[in-house]
Amino acid sequence: MWRRVLLVLVGYSAIVVLGLAVPLATTVSSERLQRFTESRTASAVYFADLADREPEMRGTELQSAVERYRDLYGEGVVVVDRAGTTRAAAGLTARSPEVADAVSEALRNQRTRVASGLTPWSPGSVLVAMPIGTGTQVDGAVVIEASTSAARRDVAETWAVIAGGAVAMLVVGSLIAVALSRWTVRPLTALTTRVRSLRASIIDRVPGANEPSQSGLREHRHSGPPEVRELARIFDAMADDVENATAAQRRLVADTAHALRNPLAAVRFRLDALGLGLTGRSLTSHQKTLVEIDRLDRIVEDLLVLATAESRPVGAVTGVCDVAAVLTERHDFWAGALADAGLSASIALPSGRASSTIAALDEDDLIRVTDVLMSNAVHHAGPGASVELGCRSEGTRVRVWVADTGRGVTDDELPRVTERFFRASAGGGPGSGLGLSIAAALVEGAGGELTVSAGQPAGLRVDLWVPAAEVEFHEAVDDLS
Repeated sequence: MWRRVLLVLVGYSAIVVLGLAVPLATTVSSERLQRFTESRTASAVYFADLADREPEMRGTELQSAVERYRDLYGEGVVVVDRAGTTRAAAGLTARSPEVADAVSEALRNQRTRVASGLTPWSPGSVLVAMPIGTGTQVDGAVVIEASTSAARRDVAETWAVIAGGAVAMLVVGSLIAVALSRWTVRPLTALTTRVRSLRASIIDRVPGANEPSQSGLREHRHSGPPEVRELARIFDAMADDVENATAAQRRLVADTAHALRNPLAAVRFRLDALGLGLTGRSLTSHQKTLVEIDRLDRIVEDLLVLATAESRPVGAVTGVCDVAAVLTERHDFWAGALADAGLSASIALPSGRASSTIAALDEDDLIRVTDVLMSNAVHHAGPGASVELGCRSEGTRVRVWVADTGRGVTDDELPRVTERFFRASAGGGPGSGLGLSIAAALVEGAGGELTVSAGQPAGLRVDLWVPAAEVEFHEAVDDLS
């Protein structure tokens, strides 16, 4: 890719340099040609005026002037009368075909037109012809064989300076282009290297990460520069590896949790059998052991539920449920536990048939999520707090919330409450720290969203947004019909 960037930058620099150098060289050539033409034209006018003032002379003063000019500038001059007869000459003869043509044009009152440009490879000399007399009466002609060597040398030297400056500018521009192109592409190359290294570490550290994904490897035809195509290919491969690694981790968690269930059940059975003959302190220790076994059993059960929930594709939930009915039933179910914990409870449901809420979420999943939130309120809100359970329809989604006015959590801990095994410092109640993780996984698996925020004026508030089921609209249409 850097070569393409370099080529573009160098090409642009070359265009800019040529765009400056070529007009400058053309201007220099035109300016030098103008000075050359003006100088030789002035000399021809001088000889024409001299010949026009002394028409009776045949080579005295006019011939001397012509010879002096020849000696001084090394350029031939010839002066002829109206009939073409030579009046004065030095280093040039009117018999030459080129000179004869120039004389013929001058006798027709036409001045010789010098070429529009002067270059180092222009002819060594040019003929400058000037008519003698006025525009209505031409009495002869003056022809000068003007040498262009000095003018061509000046143009060549100036062009050499311009070319040297252009090459220097192009070299500097190329060096800048090389540095700029490498600076531009270096982060992309470094990112490709890091992505490749990260992919290698994923494959090496996670068992099963290099196995084909259940959804199949991505087969994309990438376009663009080679570095971009390579990065895109490595990124797609890494994305597949991450997906495989995540799936392998979920399988590992599920398999581990499943494998622990039978040994835990056997341990519990043997502890129950051993407890039949215990008394005193031994019985107390036995009961504490059973409590830990029960806690471990709940953790294993939660791990299985979490692994199952996270393994579902988003939007794969096919069941529907009446959110208001489920919340009413769970409110009644938790009423006794809330009262025993010293909490007051209320429920906020939409009123009217048109406000009924049917969500695209399995009823068992909604029950489990609601139980998690109510259990957290019972165990962590604290005596004297109030708990509100409610729902309402919000466009294409159904909003469910559980809010309490209890102890809540600190601002630093609030973003972490949905992390696995995280327990707030103000907690202290039972639990594995997986409840909100399970709730979030179940809601997100249905295409919804779970957010946790601070309650008002205190406590904790959990909001769920679950997609509304299309069956709700079908039922409404049926009722209207």
